[in-house]
Amino acid sequence: MFRLAAILLAFQTLAACAAQLDLAVIQFPEPKTAVELAAALQGVSLAEITNSNRTMTGVPSLKGGTVLFAQSIPATPRLESATRLGDTRADVQGTLKNNALHVEIKLSEGVKAGLRRFASRTFSGSASLASGKAQVVSLRTLVSKTQTSVKGNAGVKETVTCNAIVAQLR
Repeated sequence: MFRLAAILLAFQTLAACAAQLDLAVIQFPEPKTAVELAAALQGVSLAEITNSNRTMTGVPSLKGGTVLFAQSIPATPRLESATRLGDTRADVQGTLKNNALHVEIKLSEGVKAGLRRFASRTFSGSASLASGKAQVVSLRTLVSKTQTSVKGNAGVKETVTCNAIVAQLR
């Protein structure tokens, strides 16, 4: 009986360690809705479409996205990761309990060489994940206005970006 319990415990530990969580922060140049992105993510592998600086997919709603961050980490109850690529650092912190994900991703970019200055952006969200299915964890649309001046003509330029945290438990 003891051996059976030990084998069962070892199997559960190996199964838990084998699970992976794919996380990505994708920025789109136009507004998106959570419903639109959820429909577009049906049957899509998050690791495959974010394997580049741009989203690589034939799904029209996902085309044109810039991949700000993508990483596959072990699906453990406490999520912690730090990654550095060039002048960009990504810190992931969160929890994954009973398929409920709470995550915060902080991206820090080096702005100036020499004296180290950084611009930081934090993305956070929560969602209940289904195994094997890519899902929207968080969606934030930003509208920024800047003044422009071209040959004496002043104007205001409006820029819209939509940032999405997407996760897939596999």
